[in-house]
Amino acid sequence: MESYLSFSISNEHFALNIKKVIEVLLEYKIIDVPDTPEYILGVINFRDEIVPVVDFRKKFKFKKQSASSEILVLMEIAKDEKRIVFGALADTVHDVFEFDAAQIKAIPEFGSRYNPDYLEGMIQENDHFFMLINLEKVFTETEVDILNETKAH
Repeated sequence: MESYLSFSISNEHFALNIKKVIEVLLEYKIIDVPDTPEYILGVINFRDEIVPVVDFRKKFKFKKQSASSEILVLMEIAKDEKRIVFGALADTVHDVFEFDAAQIKAIPEFGSRYNPDYLEGMIQENDHFFMLINLEKVFTETEVDILNETKAH
């Protein structure tokens, strides 16, 4: 059994392996960082560590942008021996749920509004389908370097 944190962005439902989640913040202040890709909103100070903040709406290239989010999910990825902590905005955080890996369904090839390579699959929990995010596939090695450089500004 694996545990996943479920959340919504622009009325899309996602889930992330809880092992990747550090904390959920309701209060934070984003500081703008110039000359960064449009999906990087800036940085926050989290326990004396500079943490870049990403807008998955822009990263996933959602056509419809919703109003500003208020919840920040801090997560970490390890890519090619690099580790980075970053925050991603969410409209709503739902719950933590558990399921067996055998319950994961394949991503349908039709109708996907964002890059299916970013996803491990999908799972149904109650009346909702949740897309399971694979963080290691969301960011290229170059993008991880950009996130790290954003911390240095």
